[in-house]
Amino acid sequence: MTDKTVPRLAALPEGSATPDADQVADYLRDHPEFFIGRDALLTDLLLPHGSGGSVSLVERQLSLMRERNQGMRRRLNEMVRTARFNHRLFERTLELTLHLMETSGAEARLRSLGEGLTHGFDLDAVAMHGIEREGFPSSLRAAVPVTRESAAIDAVANLLRPGRIVCGLLREPELDFLFGEQQTNVASAAVMPVEVPGGLLLLALGSQDPNHFTPDMGTLFIRFLGDAIARLLEQEVAPGATGATGTA
Repeated sequence: MTDKTVPRLAALPEGSATPDADQVADYLRDHPEFFIGRDALLTDLLLPHGSGGSVSLVERQLSLMRERNQGMRRRLNEMVRTARFNHRLFERTLELTLHLMETSGAEARLRSLGEGLTHGFDLDAVAMHGIEREGFPSSLRAAVPVTRESAAIDAVANLLRPGRIVCGLLREPELDFLFGEQQTNVASAAVMPVEVPGGLLLLALGSQDPNHFTPDMGTLFIRFLGDAIARLLEQEVAPGATGATGTA
């Protein structure tokens, strides 16, 4: 017997000689230290095992701890893989941004952007489309197709909210408007409306993998790249340098 003073079970119901299973369970739950100093009792207790046999309480506890440790190890490995992926993504994003800063001219920058995204980020399609609101700069008009906002509403109204990045599956009209003939290569996409003088620049990234872009994914790097593009293009466009009305 142990020298420890053990709290007694609650009073038994009248006429009951022994505690029932629920009372024992409540007692052990309230006094988890009960088995301290009672090693022999631990080895005598048997628990049913999934294999059909039985194991001692100690063995069962060790098994549970082992399973929990394995689960924690899997989660830790997943966190490490995610951290490494994000590190590579950050390096590529930074490299592309620096390259764009070293490139002059809106047309050259947007061309470099498309090439950098396609080859550096394992994408199957990259598209850019200008949405004209109050006259689109001629320097951007030469680089991307441009559509007046009133003519684009029916197809891409859900994609025109500044600062809102849409990830996942796109509707057929959205795919056709953004990717055209490339839409056969797009099973999932990320679309960011970048604010530029005179309207928006829709930046669309597409992948053949339906799980590459999902609604619950993080968009930190896409947003960073979009913000950098907006600043660079704003510097390129001279005040009042707008072209003719866009195509419908």
